[in-house]
Amino acid sequence: MAAARPASTEIAELRRRHSELELLIETVQDRTSTLSTHDVIARLVDRTLVHLDSEIASVLTVEPDESLRILHAVGLPLEIVRETRSRVGEGIAGHVADSGEALLIQDVESDPRFSRRNHERYYTHSCISAPLVYGGRVRGVINVNNKQSREPFLPEDLRLLGALAGHAAVALANANRFEELLERAQRDALTGLANHGHFWTVLETEIKRASRHGRPLALVLIDVDHFKRFNDHNGHLKGDGALFQVARTIAERSRAHDLAARYGGEEFGVLLPETEAAGAASFGEKIRQAVECLALPEVQGDEPLTVSVGVSSVEQAGCDARALVEAADSELYRAKAAGRNRVCAPAD
Repeated sequence: MAAARPASTEIAELRRRHSELELLIETVQDRTSTLSTHDVIARLVDRTLVHLDSEIASVLTVEPDESLRILHAVGLPLEIVRETRSRVGEGIAGHVADSGEALLIQDVESDPRFSRRNHERYYTHSCISAPLVYGGRVRGVINVNNKQSREPFLPEDLRLLGALAGHAAVALANANRFEELLERAQRDALTGLANHGHFWTVLETEIKRASRHGRPLALVLIDVDHFKRFNDHNGHLKGDGALFQVARTIAERSRAHDLAARYGGEEFGVLLPETEAAGAASFGEKIRQAVECLALPEVQGDEPLTVSVGVSSVEQAGCDARALVEAADSELYRAKAAGRNRVCAPAD
């Protein structure tokens, strides 16, 4: 007859299971929330480190070219996070990504499957790794290294990580779908640029940032000249094509942190953070020249498509969103009144 376990052991086991249940409930709740992909991953890593009493955790994503990239990590040097690249089938994470099965390694240096030597900057003793699977494919891998106690991970640790990874994968899929829907809702269907509503949302944010940190911010408004006449001569389909070409011209010349938007009709707006009035005017002139040189096919009439541009900045308009737009609109009106196909900025 087996000896009864001490009450203290049973209490400790009940506490562990209760803690695991709370962890899984929290992760399941993420499945129905609208958290961003980054938030889902950060929560997964933080919870995993706490509940598995570990030092290092990382989430890697499987890229279209079958490479693995670290999306988020705690406990790893920043240069490792930035520079680490591996491929599906290579190393521990690559093995898990290839097999789609969770893996427990009690000692990474002595495991004959990998023969891995420890990195000079950080030491990994024991490791568990689980795939993030949704839509029938492995989309990523979560790795957890080194218990604080320096004891190796146990099979129950691996089972918990596998359960976490399963729920987290669904949460990530939901977050990705939400972000895709949000992205589409913020885009103009014809041009692919940000729409009017998203423009104002970002403008308010950038205005607050410029005010708080005393940083420059500029706005460029761009209007297609004589667009009604262009439509009348060439038809609305070619008019839509022309707007798309102008939008692409603007997008190709904008920086990653600029916001290019279709402000309305044939008018576009570009927010230029960290840019003063002179830089914005130079940007506007590049757009003007590029549009004038567009070779639009099958367009009737001899006149090329042109744009007028108005520029404003917080230097002159101050840190007020409406004042910034009104100032740029005033300069745009001045460009139109002066004959169109030109850039106007304060103090011209």
